[in-house]
Amino acid sequence: MMADFTKAYKITILGNEGGYNPGIGEKETYRGIDRGANPKWNGWQIIDEIKKVNPNLSTGKMDVLLSQNIALQSNIEKFYKVNYWDIVNLDNVTDQQLANNLFDCSVNQGEGRARRFMQIACNYVIASQKSTIKPLVVDSQIAQATLLAFNSLPPTMLNAEINLEREASYRTDAGYAEWAKVWAKRLIPYT
Repeated sequence: MMADFTKAYKITILGNEGGYNPGIGEKETYRGIDRGANPKWNGWQIIDEIKKVNPNLSTGKMDVLLSQNIALQSNIEKFYKVNYWDIVNLDNVTDQQLANNLFDCSVNQGEGRARRFMQIACNYVIASQKSTIKPLVVDSQIAQATLLAFNSLPPTMLNAEINLEREASYRTDAGYAEWAKVWAKRLIPYT
């Protein structure tokens, strides 16, 4: 059985990324999609129209209106599926918790890091288990060799190593002092 995008989406996007931010302290964002980084995302057209028809709404009321817009919500799911799930090849991961962790990493730290951390975790487990699996080239390309290794190694060990890589990456980020507590909550132990 392969990992389910919808489950990961509910955890990361609906749970961790939150709702509407009109741009207080940062660029305007909705469900984690930053207008500055994604100015051409077509969901902004829907949001702009809702803002135009409903001027001066509180952030909370705007968030409710946006969450009720089916076209917008569908657009968001497609955006994340294509840009943060598919690009890490998570449809081919057999363990849901590992897919959840890598999807969250992809969204929060970038899909390139998620792919790299996946391969680094495999190599760590291969070495520590003295596995007969050949170590992977860490090239951030999630092809057949990476998927075969990833799906055959112990998920608890892979998850722990992915979390160690994520935490180390957070610690080198300029925003660590401000965001450390929030980021730490994203590092979930394997259950």
